[in-house]
Amino acid sequence: MVYVANDPFKQQKFYELLEKGCIILLFSLVYFAVIYHPEDPVFIGQFNNKDGSIYVTRAVDVLVSVVLFFTVAFRLIPRQLLKSRYLVFISCSMIMLGVVSAAEYGLDRLTLHFFNLPVGSNEISDKMMNFPRRDLYYSTIIPGNSMVYVLAFLYGLSRDWITKARRESELQKQNMRASIDFLRSQINPHFFFNALNNIYAITRRNKDQEAGDAIMKLSAVMRYMIYDSDVDLIGLDKEVEHIKQYIDLVRLKFDKNDPLDIQFSVKGKTGNYQIAPLILLPFIENSCKHGLTATGSGFVHIELSVEDGNLLFAVENSKAGIQDLYRKHPGIGLENVKSRLELLYPEMHLLSIEDSENNYKIQLKINFKES
Repeated sequence: MVYVANDPFKQQKFYELLEKGCIILLFSLVYFAVIYHPEDPVFIGQFNNKDGSIYVTRAVDVLVSVVLFFTVAFRLIPRQLLKSRYLVFISCSMIMLGVVSAAEYGLDRLTLHFFNLPVGSNEISDKMMNFPRRDLYYSTIIPGNSMVYVLAFLYGLSRDWITKARRESELQKQNMRASIDFLRSQINPHFFFNALNNIYAITRRNKDQEAGDAIMKLSAVMRYMIYDSDVDLIGLDKEVEHIKQYIDLVRLKFDKNDPLDIQFSVKGKTGNYQIAPLILLPFIENSCKHGLTATGSGFVHIELSVEDGNLLFAVENSKAGIQDLYRKHPGIGLENVKSRLELLYPEMHLLSIEDSENNYKIQLKINFKES
C-alpha cells in the first residue's frame, strides 16, 4: 500500500480544489448572467446570441479570467510578492496581463472567422442588426483583465492573511499542548544532570568504561532535547549530530554479537541550512522501535542528503516479525510530526509512506529555498 501523507494534507488539497471550483463557478455565473436572454437579441460587438457566438466568446472570457486570477492569487502573490521579490512580481504581472489580453483578442478573432462574422472595421452583417460596436468591445479587454487582476491581488492577500492567522492559531494550540505535556513529565533539569554526573562518577570509580560512555551519550541527548532544541530553527548539522548520538544510544541496547543492522548516511553540506529541531527524530524512533527485535534482528536504514536547497530524508525498516503490533500502534509521535510539518512547512514539503507486508518506509522532502 502506498499513500501520500497525511489526512490533514489531503483535506487541505480537497478544500483548495473546492475553493477553485467555486471561483470558476462564480466567474461563469457573472459572465453569462448578462448575456443569457434566450427570448431577446443580445449583442456585444460582432457577437450575438442568434448564432451562439456570444456564448463562445464569453466562455473564452471565463477561461482567460480564471487563468489570470489563479496565476496571480495562487502563484505570483505567495511565491513572489510575499517573499519580497517585488521586481519579479511586477514584471511577471505585466507580462501576464499582456499575454492573456493578446490571447483573448486572438481567440475572439478566431471566433469571428468560425461564425463568419465581420472582421474588417467597416464590415456589417445582417446578424449584427446594424449594431457594429466591436471597437468598444475590444477596448474593454485590457481594462476588464486589469479589473480581474485587482480582484485576484486583493483575494490573494486576503487568502494569505487568513491562512497565516489560522496557522498561527494552530501553532499556539500545538505549543500549549506541548507545554502541558512537558510540564506533566518534567524533571528538574539541574537535578537530572547532577544525578547523571554522580552516576558517571560511580562508573569511573568502578572502571566501567562502557556504562560511563552510555551515560555521557544520554546526557548529550537530553541536553540537546531540553536546552538546545528550545528554538524555532537549528543548524541541520547539529540535528544530524543529535541523530547520531541517538543511534549510538539505541546500539547500547544490544550485544556486540547481535546481528544489528542500523545504517545512517549523510550527504551534502548540512551546515548551510537550518531546520525545525526534532522534526526528523520521531521517524527514526518509530523505525528503531518497530524495526528491531530484542535480539537485534531486522534493519533500520536512514539516508539524509541536501541537494540544490532540498532536504531529502528517507527511513526504511523491517517489521521484524511484529506486523500485527505495528499496524495497531504505528507510532505515537508520527501524527504529531505530520501536523508540525503542515504547520511549519506548508506547501514546502512532501511526505510519502510505503507500507508493505514486511517493510515500512518514509520519504520526506523539504524545500529550504521556500522557507
